[in-house]
Amino acid sequence: MNLEFNIAIHVLAFLTKHNHQRYHSTALAELTCINPVQLRRVATLLTYHDYIVTIRGKSGGYQANDMTKHVKLSDLYQYFVLDKQPNQKRIFTGKQSSHCIIARHIADTMTYHQNQEANHILNYYSSITIQDIVHQIQQEDNINEQI
Repeated sequence: MNLEFNIAIHVLAFLTKHNHQRYHSTALAELTCINPVQLRRVATLLTYHDYIVTIRGKSGGYQANDMTKHVKLSDLYQYFVLDKQPNQKRIFTGKQSSHCIIARHIADTMTYHQNQEANHILNYYSSITIQDIVHQIQQEDNINEQI
């Protein structure tokens, strides 16, 4: 799982749970156990897509908005994993100029399967929202308290 994808879910879930509070980047990074530089990089994209509010200045910080809890994990997967893959493409074996039929076509075949994999993941995440993640975490916490 891509680190930025995980960071985005973590930050959005945290801000959803504490939706009436604002956190500056250092405090939010500490509370979510995330490197502040990584947090700011992810928060920039979350702000760009209007998933969170960023307020600049001395009393500024990050805060959930009305949309935060409704963000679908499929959208986050698209932005933080798939949209970044052209720069991080998988490397496949084989060569188009090879006399071996397998070597000539393995890259195209595996690219097809890579695309199918991405479609399955997007489909899986399309019905899960940040609110679902928060709810699941709260349920897990309740189960652990009962043990």
